[in-house]
This record gives sequence, structure tokens and C-alpha cells, in this order.
Amino acid sequence: MRRALVLSAETPSAVAAVRALHHAGFEVAVLSESLFSPAAASWRCAFSLRVGAWGSEDLVSHVLDTDAGLVVPVSEGDLLRLAPVRQSVERLCPVLAPPREVLDALLDKHGVGRVARDVGAELGAQSGADRITGPDEIVLPAGEGVGATSDADFPLVAKPRRSRALLPDGTIWGDSARFCEDGYDLREAHRDFAAGGQDTLAQRPVYGAAILVSLLLDDEGAPLVTFVHRRLRQAQPEGGPSACAVSHAPSPEIVEPVLAVARRLGVRGAPVQFELVVPDVGPPVLLDVNPRPWGTLGLAHDAGADLIGVAARRAVGEPPVEAPPELSACGSYEVGVVRHYLPFEVRHAWSVLSRGPRGGFEGAWPASRLRALLAWGYLPADALVFRPDDPLPAFADAVNLVRRALASK
Repeated sequence: MRRALVLSAETPSAVAAVRALHHAGFEVAVLSESLFSPAAASWRCAFSLRVGAWGSEDLVSHVLDTDAGLVVPVSEGDLLRLAPVRQSVERLCPVLAPPREVLDALLDKHGVGRVARDVGAELGAQSGADRITGPDEIVLPAGEGVGATSDADFPLVAKPRRSRALLPDGTIWGDSARFCEDGYDLREAHRDFAAGGQDTLAQRPVYGAAILVSLLLDDEGAPLVTFVHRRLRQAQPEGGPSACAVSHAPSPEIVEPVLAVARRLGVRGAPVQFELVVPDVGPPVLLDVNPRPWGTLGLAHDAGADLIGVAARRAVGEPPVEAPPELSACGSYEVGVVRHYLPFEVRHAWSVLSRGPRGGFEGAWPASRLRALLAWGYLPADALVFRPDDPLPAFADAVNLVRRALASK
């Protein structure tokens, strides 16, 4: 049995990767930071090395110590720390991630937006209809000031050009998109992003349905696995990662333009997720790309879209595990599967209960606080991390959340 080494164990995506790799026939090892690392607690994990926040200089030794036949990064931090030693690691075994030059393109939000606009213009010229675009954004360089602003400029969404950066001391800097009501919010975001060496991208908010397309393409750019889901709720009402999501039908109107963007970006061999907002009027807007396992990966696996398992077996030259008969008959996955992530559901409900919409926000807002409080009630079988046959990752995740909350005080 081949052994896969998962490079971090702290997130729902790591738990989902461990379960998918085990299902695909791998013995799974993980690099964990603490005693209560969720993926290390999984019964699908054969063993873990508690190494803390590993550094690039340690990774080759970890690969040798675990006798890994496949290395699986599951966070952007994993990808950044892997990059300096990736060539050495690949002399030992395959790495389940896009090539470095493709990764660089996928992690640059401004570049991805430009590609989406170019592809959208080409498709529009062919079909006479806009099918995809990128956000209309301005770049505020990290080394320069924001400049004068007025009330008419807001609200804006500010985001770092790259969400993560490897700092000279080997640590990972990270930040995410923010809803900015005024110039003070924008300057604060710009200052914080500049601390990681990142330009600030500022754009008008885009309102609509949050649709995410996950793809695994072969070496010729043909789709091997496609999965689409919709965010029903996010960690904050104004935006953020999924608190509740549902598997969605893979309509050609959504998937085909994303495929064109993926091919233009050089995506091959590793699962990649594309995050879009579909407004009431106008084409879908591509906001971001995840070139590594994402938070709702467990939803894809539970619905029958085994992106990680198929990619992993393909990377080591083995055929994929056969799909269940009810899925292979339709050649796709189950639509309508819902998964909730409890910490983000609680955060969403608390935001609605404790405050109103941010100034200038025009998106959907729960009609009542009582409805927001009750909306996230669900059965354990619909949880993203908890499984009746593998319950310990959910317990470890809860312990980690409490520990981090106490450490931040």
C-alpha cells in the first residue's frame, strides 16, 4: 500500500483530504502541529508526526522519515513552504499540486482577474453574450499611500493581491478580503496587507449567488472530475468562507467558461477551485482561485466527486477507485447534498444577532434575528467535519477553536 503524506492537519480541508486518500487506498500520514490536530485524530490517519509549524529545511527529512510515496499540501502555507525545496521533494515522490509557475499565476488574484476578463471577451466575441469576467479593481501598491478618498468611493471590498506570503523568518503571513465602509477601513486594510508585502486590490462589492466550481483536468486539459456547489451562508453575512453549502448541478453555462479560464491558466493534474459570484444581471464574476484543498472539500467527497482520490491515484500511476453504482450510472455526483461547518454557522448567527449590515452593504441579509438563530440548526449527519464513523476530528477541531480563542485574549 502506498503512503501519502499530508503536510498539515489543522483544518477541515486536511480532514477531508485524509478521508479521501484513505478511501482511494492510501495509507495516510500527516504532519501535525499539536496534540489535538483534527486530521491526525481521524481513524483514517495511520500515524502523525507532531512537528509544529514545519520549515522548508525540514520537509525532505519528514518525507524520508514517513517513507512517503505522495506528498499532499492542503494549505496555501504548505505550498509556500514547500516551494523552496519542491525540486528535492519531487526527486523522492510526486507532489499533488500544480507546477510552481502555474501556482504563481493562480495565487495572484489580480492576474487571475485579468485572465478572466480576457477569456470573457473572447467568448463574448464568439457567442455574442458575456459568459465570465473578472472584478473591476484598482491596485494600491504596498509601498505607496492610499491617497485621497471621498464618501462616493465606498463601500469597497479590499483584498491582498496574494492571501499568504512566506516571510524571511520562515513564518507565514496571511490576511483576507475586507468590507470597507470608508477611507479609514481602506487605509487599515492597506497597512495590514503591506505588512505582508502585498498590494491591495480594491473593488466595488459584487452581489449575487456564490457559486464555486472545482475541477480536475488531465494533461490535455480535459475534465476528469467536475464539482459545483453553492454557498448558502458565509461566516460573515458580508462575505467569507462557507458556513453552509449545497452541491449544485454542473450547468454548462457556468462550467464551460471556467474550463476556458482554467486551461488558459495552465491548470492540469491537481484539483483547483474557482470562486464566482453570479449577479442578477451580467456575467459571472471570478473572484478567486484555490489551487489546494479547500474548506468544503468534504462536501465534494460526500456528494461523490472524489477530486483528491482520483488525482492522487493518477499521480502515482494507478487507476481511480470505481464510483458507487448510483453515481457511475449518472456519471456525476449527487446534487442537493448540504454540509454545515458549525464554527462559521455560529459566527454568522452571532453577527446577525449583534449588529446590522455594514454601512453601504446591499446584499442579502436575514429577514429576522430569530430566523438567523434557527437557520443553522442541522443534524450531525450534515456536519462538514463530524462523521458517526470518524467522530474524533470534530472533537479535536472544537478543542483547537477553544484554545485559539483563549490564546487571543
